[in-house]
Amino acid sequence: MAEPIIICGHKNPDNDAISAAVGLAFLLNELARREGREDVYKPVRLGPLPPETAWNLEQNGIEEPELIESVAPGQKIMLVDHNELSQAVNGLAEAEVVGICDHHRIGDVTTASPIFMTVRPWGSTCTLVCSMCRQHGIEIPQGIANVLLSAILTDTVILKSPTSTSVDEEQIAYLEGITGKKHVEFGQQLFKCRGGEADLAIEKYVGADAKEFEVGATTVLIAQHETVDLEGAMAREQEARAYMRKILEEKGYDFVLVLVTDILAEGSTFLVEGNHAVVDSVFGIDSSQAVWVEGILSRKKQVAAPILAAN
Repeated sequence: MAEPIIICGHKNPDNDAISAAVGLAFLLNELARREGREDVYKPVRLGPLPPETAWNLEQNGIEEPELIESVAPGQKIMLVDHNELSQAVNGLAEAEVVGICDHHRIGDVTTASPIFMTVRPWGSTCTLVCSMCRQHGIEIPQGIANVLLSAILTDTVILKSPTSTSVDEEQIAYLEGITGKKHVEFGQQLFKCRGGEADLAIEKYVGADAKEFEVGATTVLIAQHETVDLEGAMAREQEARAYMRKILEEKGYDFVLVLVTDILAEGSTFLVEGNHAVVDSVFGIDSSQAVWVEGILSRKKQVAAPILAAN
């Protein structure tokens, strides 16, 4: 049997990165069987499972994707939920990228040959996966439907995020029909899986959903910590800042920005360590101390995009 083609999300994976790998592997394995091909697609991950992902996979009897640290030269790999080298698996430059399925800006991953590539400005990579299953007439089993639905809900903040689109709404309605779940109730259940703020390791508070971005000649880290208990989250501000300063020094970032996002109040508190001049200029704030900004729910669209555009 040929070596599996691995499907991999970004470093510091969130629910969408892992769920999209699981969902796309299901789709492509079904297509390979239909077409009589021997290709095998295997989902993997680059970090620990988010609590809601671990819970949802267990509830649906789906095996956790294997944890890997790097890929070997020549390894065939498909990327989901990212297409930037700074966010990708170690060794990617020597591997063979054969596909990309994403909902972010086009980054700096290049290939020697044409590849399978689907990028849409939708709220979740799992929205793309669900849409492609329907396009190819692939019946989605209940377990996979739960995985896809969970990621669309967490990535769009239960459709409250400005990244949400009518396509996301359509796929959610379709998946509700398979799972029997109501999306608001299921979404709230997923966010509650993340547990109490006091019990969360500070490394996860700051780094569980963090992405590097190239801003001019510098590299920055923008993280997002979503919560339904803003007071509890902000009680750990000084602890979070100490850890932010630690990774700022270790990695040489220009700045580290953590968005503490209250999904119920629909806004975010900005915590910045390092050179906060760009953040202040873009958002018209003084981020030398914690600042609440109403309506900020999307790191991708409302925060990373304007910061990148300013340089």
